[in-house]
Amino acid sequence: MMHQLVDMLPTVAGVTLAFLAGGIVKGVISLGLPLIAVPLLMFVVDVKVAIALLMVPLVLSNVLQAVEGEGTAALLRRFWPLLLALAVGTLIGTALFAALDNKTLYLTIGPLAVLFAAASYLHPNLAVPARSERWLGPTIGFASGVMGGMTTFFGPALSAYVIGLHLGRDTFVKGISIIYVFAASFLMLGGIAHGYAGAKLLLLSCLGLIPVYLGMRIGARIRHRTDPEKFRVLVLGAVCLTGFNMIRLGLGY
Repeated sequence: MMHQLVDMLPTVAGVTLAFLAGGIVKGVISLGLPLIAVPLLMFVVDVKVAIALLMVPLVLSNVLQAVEGEGTAALLRRFWPLLLALAVGTLIGTALFAALDNKTLYLTIGPLAVLFAAASYLHPNLAVPARSERWLGPTIGFASGVMGGMTTFFGPALSAYVIGLHLGRDTFVKGISIIYVFAASFLMLGGIAHGYAGAKLLLLSCLGLIPVYLGMRIGARIRHRTDPEKFRVLVLGAVCLTGFNMIRLGLGY
């Protein structure tokens, strides 16, 4: 028994550090938990285990921001077509994720990590005309759902879209948090339905809230003492490197 516990220590330490790092980044720049945590988790656990472990923190780390303050009902009415398309896309993405082998998943997640890190760095200042919101929102939601269901990387396209709506700062945070809660909830439902997010893994996922929350508190302190933009660039550079490493693993080198 003691021997088994000792053998598990490197994995437990790696998972804890991945959650802590993801929480720190989220605490500094309010985004990036899956983009950081998933590649790091994949150094110590199987890709499907990594996704399952992240499910509960993905939901609950956004709940407080989603319900805080006024305007929740108004945002739900505004975003319901996007949320519906996001839910459908996520369930399709989780079905694809369950059906694919590990090499294919590495070659999916690796390039997307590099692509999304580059897109986040460039951070295009888009503007979404009001007349386009009716059709563009569901389109972005469905595409983000499919990709997010396979990788947990919902954020970049959705963030760019919501930024393009030019909402106020508090409304933006609330709106994007509502969207992430929906995305992560359907990610969890898909994982349960397809059998790769069982009760044991979801319980361990709940424990992951501890290092994520601690990381977010540390990140909040860092945010007040450093330049968030420089920190963001360093983080995105690290994401690119881990993405290229996943591509290498997928190609068998």
